[in-house]
Amino acid sequence: MFLFLLLEGVSIYLVSLGQSRQGSYVVSVANNISGGFYGFFDDINSYFYLKSKNEALVKENMELRKQLKTSYVKFVNSSHQQTDTIYRQRFTFIDAKVISKTVNKRNNFFMLDKGRMSGVEKDMGVIAPDGVVGVVVKTTQNFSLVMSVLHQDSKLNVRNTRTKTTGTLVWSGKSYLTGRIIDMPSSIAIKKGDTIVTSGFSTDFPEGIMVGTVKNFSKETGTGFYNVDVNFSTDYNKLEYVYVIKNFFKIEQDAIMDSIDKEGEK
Repeated sequence: MFLFLLLEGVSIYLVSLGQSRQGSYVVSVANNISGGFYGFFDDINSYFYLKSKNEALVKENMELRKQLKTSYVKFVNSSHQQTDTIYRQRFTFIDAKVISKTVNKRNNFFMLDKGRMSGVEKDMGVIAPDGVVGVVVKTTQNFSLVMSVLHQDSKLNVRNTRTKTTGTLVWSGKSYLTGRIIDMPSSIAIKKGDTIVTSGFSTDFPEGIMVGTVKNFSKETGTGFYNVDVNFSTDYNKLEYVYVIKNFFKIEQDAIMDSIDKEGEK
């Protein structure tokens, strides 16, 4: 800073003396150096403000997600023949940061900087700005562990937005960039580039969360189903900020499903 002020003083002094060629040269050099200082300090400031800007964007995106129509469920009170439609919030989102992760193992996990104190609970879905991430499998007071979609036990119900057919997303264990859909009926033709999203059948994820696009596919002989390779929309190796999903109706939905399972056992 002292050097910067010294050079500025020399520049002003030379200009005031009106020296032509030599003075102009020195002034030019001094201005170039001072301009370099400005650029240097501006880069430093930008670096230190970048983290706060990213965190602000994460919170802004979280608030926007809360306002999406898919985060609400519509109720119509037909017993009183009322025409007013009431929207009740079904999903809300908790922003979190990934503090450790793996992507190249057979079973991969993410650790988040939010736990029970922030409202994160086991079996909550987790998404990123670009798509699905996984499901919370363990929590402490301040941290949570997420089973990634890059895990042999991960099974996510998905839908082709063009054909409306559904299937199950699994991971082959080969690349963190691609997954595979099984159980998708081959009776309806699919195409490369088709968009794959969450179906909404799961209690963990809202409908329509981006998963990826169809990379290639083949018919599984004798089964009536496709094997579909999918390019993930999320680069899990670069994952930094995520949203944990709280489903306000999860307990009620799970209770109904449990009763169905018990009925089937009789």
